Amino acid sequence: MRLLALLAVVPLIAGATTAAPATAAGTEITPPAASVTADTSDDNIAANVVDNDYSTRWSGNGDGATLQLDLGGVRTVSQLKVAVYHGDERRNDFELQLWNGTSWVTVFDGLSSGTTTGLQTFDFADRPASKVRYIGHGHQLKDGGTGTWNSLTEIEVWGTGGSSGGGVPADVLDLRNWKITLPIGAEGKPTEVKQPALATYSHDSYFTVVGDAVRFRAPVNGVTTSGSSYPRSELREMTSNGTANAAWSSTSGTHTLTVRESFDRLPADKPHLVGAQIHDGEDDVTVFRLEGSKLYVTNGDNAHHKLVTSSYRLGTVFEAKFVVSGGQVKAYYNGTLQTTLGKSFSGAYFKAGAYTQANCSNSSPCAGTNVGETTIHSLNVTHS
Repeated sequence: MRLLALLAVVPLIAGATTAAPATAAGTEITPPAASVTADTSDDNIAANVVDNDYSTRWSGNGDGATLQLDLGGVRTVSQLKVAVYHGDERRNDFELQLWNGTSWVTVFDGLSSGTTTGLQTFDFADRPASKVRYIGHGHQLKDGGTGTWNSLTEIEVWGTGGSSGGGVPADVLDLRNWKITLPIGAEGKPTEVKQPALATYSHDSYFTVVGDAVRFRAPVNGVTTSGSSYPRSELREMTSNGTANAAWSSTSGTHTLTVRESFDRLPADKPHLVGAQIHDGEDDVTVFRLEGSKLYVTNGDNAHHKLVTSSYRLGTVFEAKFVVSGGQVKAYYNGTLQTTLGKSFSGAYFKAGAYTQANCSNSSPCAGTNVGETTIHSLNVTHS
């Protein structure tokens, strides 16, 4: 244990603090699970610190155990929030650092409060950074003992804008025949962005570029459409260069959606999230739906029609594909056929993004930090 661990908290940047959970200035820019790594861990892996689940954790043993979050490009970082495992019984000894392109800059070096298992805020002057890392030096116990384990349940990165390194979502995905519905706006009338505005549109919180992909995020307290009680940040298929709603039939032609995506965060209490779907003129036909670690292909109201995997890990990129032809829907996972549904429907269209299947009535906290989140790496639709 370092000598520092015997001393009080020492902020290295003027204004740095440790405090109870607070609302940060700016926007949360925490990266997805696939962008979080550690140089050491036991069965409690690095991705657990961004799963919005305080019952999971990352644990790494030894002085200097390091956890790193790749922001996918240069962002303006203003705050970091850290939740310590058993944080009301122990004080973690650690450093928080930002990578500025040439070197690591330390923005905090000291101890956690030892009074809470919730998020503690570490505030500092805004700084450009493409990576964040936590360097652990063990912990102190309330009884005066020490330990060599470094354990965290959650980390959040907050910023005030800046560049994600990849422009706007339309630079990454072909969005000419899509519109986006966002979890903001008037109740029952969420914000929609269509072409041509979509070609230059992004939203730091809900629809933004991360590296070479696009992140979709919908909080449980978000605005919903009039026909749903759940919020979404989701693309809806259009036609005629985004000027008209797509509406096709399962019995005429062949219609294919292929999405490479990952589920990255799930809402608390009800960890359910839809990543891709087929919708007809009235309701969803079938979707890829994650419930905890179980990934399903649904069949109408049967949410558990086909179990694709029972051990999905947040941040794992996979390929989801729907092929509709001759009154049948075929659903594929990583190229393997999962199920064939006999379906006759019209007025159909594809959707992709983050459709959170939770709200403030069944998920707590009722806050913008309690989210469903996906990342889409590629998106392709064909009709023939």
